[in-house]
Amino acid sequence: MLFPHTTSRRLAFRPASAADHADLIRTMLRTGIESVSPSGRAGNRDLSACDAAFLVTRRGSGDLLGFSTLHGLDQAGHVKAGVYLDPERARLGVGSEAIYLTINYAFAMFAIDKVIAQTTAATFGSVGIAPEDDTATAVLSDFLYFRGRHWDLHTFQLERAEWERHVDGDLDDVLGPGRSWRTDPNRPPAAA
Repeated sequence: MLFPHTTSRRLAFRPASAADHADLIRTMLRTGIESVSPSGRAGNRDLSACDAAFLVTRRGSGDLLGFSTLHGLDQAGHVKAGVYLDPERARLGVGSEAIYLTINYAFAMFAIDKVIAQTTAATFGSVGIAPEDDTATAVLSDFLYFRGRHWDLHTFQLERAEWERHVDGDLDDVLGPGRSWRTDPNRPPAAA
């Protein structure tokens, strides 16, 4: 059984609301993820329409680093994930940590089989994807226009069984000493 962790070694997720919409748009523009996109992708920008939306903050200080969303939950058992971090504030691998918390939250909270994420090569480095990575399940050529050019949209998916194997591997250090993806985050950590 997976538990919905909202804190890790360096991050804390706090619920986001429609009142945070302007900050989300500013964060998306600062990241350079996109400046012009098809209207069909706007669902991840309306925080009130998301299935889950979080402010991604630095644990301890509470500094806002960005946003995490789960949206488009469907009857087929799929949900789309989005992590939007300000590149000036989110350094040293916190992007991967935010992605792990988002994916785990999706599988822990929803009866889903698949988490889907989309990005461009512009953000590969910030989430640990090599430019030559070929694990995308689909690529839409020249789908987005930003930074003065067209970019391919890469779609990635992660199935529940794959995530279950992943959390039983080397991801426990993401949560911090004595914590596990399979234990209640409200319990005191086990002795290290």
